[in-house]
Amino acid sequence: MRGPADAERALVRLNTTNPDTLRPLGRLLLRTESIASSRIEGLHADARQLARAEVRQETGARVPTAAGEVLGNVNGMTLAIDDAANVDGPFTIDHLCAIHQRLMSSSPTPRIAGEIRTVQNWIGGNDHNPCGATFVPPPPEHVATLLQDLCTAINDDRWPPVIQAAIVHAQFETIHPFVDGNGRTGRALVHVVLRRRGITPPLFVPPISVVFGQDRDRYIKGLTWFRDDRVVDWVESFSTATIAAVTIAEQ
Repeated sequence: MRGPADAERALVRLNTTNPDTLRPLGRLLLRTESIASSRIEGLHADARQLARAEVRQETGARVPTAAGEVLGNVNGMTLAIDDAANVDGPFTIDHLCAIHQRLMSSSPTPRIAGEIRTVQNWIGGNDHNPCGATFVPPPPEHVATLLQDLCTAINDDRWPPVIQAAIVHAQFETIHPFVDGNGRTGRALVHVVLRRRGITPPLFVPPISVVFGQDRDRYIKGLTWFRDDRVVDWVESFSTATIAAVTIAEQ
């Protein structure tokens, strides 16, 4: 398993290779990352379905639910990359909510878009109570303080960029601050950190979600390692996924 320094070198290499020739591929990589991030959550739409949905959206026609949610993820990822990552001054909770709002505006529950949760949520188990849940996030009264701490971590440039992105992503997923859309928002945050640190300047987004989706069980296991205080194991797993994502982009 390779480490964060190897991942950082790979990201720099990706963004310094034939930039003028390959610039049109930047949007393709962004869409690939968005589609893969949605697929991890069970939302499937291939490139043709997505193109048709975009046309229907532009003409005011009804867009199929799954394709609409994937389009929302493309929009949310675009906001994360183009707006939130380049914001003047510190990254704030408002920027985070703006990403989520764009992401969830086309979902079946647009009323929760951009809204920090005020109820307890959990992962796994059943819809009625957390019995049997695989993970129970912090109570809602602690979420605002935890998100402020997270934003402090996003604005802190003392960490190496890949380590920072790995920890920010895992901590966001641990807080789980929204009723829905946490996975997709958290994976967008990876690119916010990398772009703000200048390691993925505006050419190519490494499709890390593609790699996470190829071995979803290992991805979930890595987040569990983080919560079990095995931070080094999670960072190494994240770094390996990042290197694999660069290879996919280069190919």
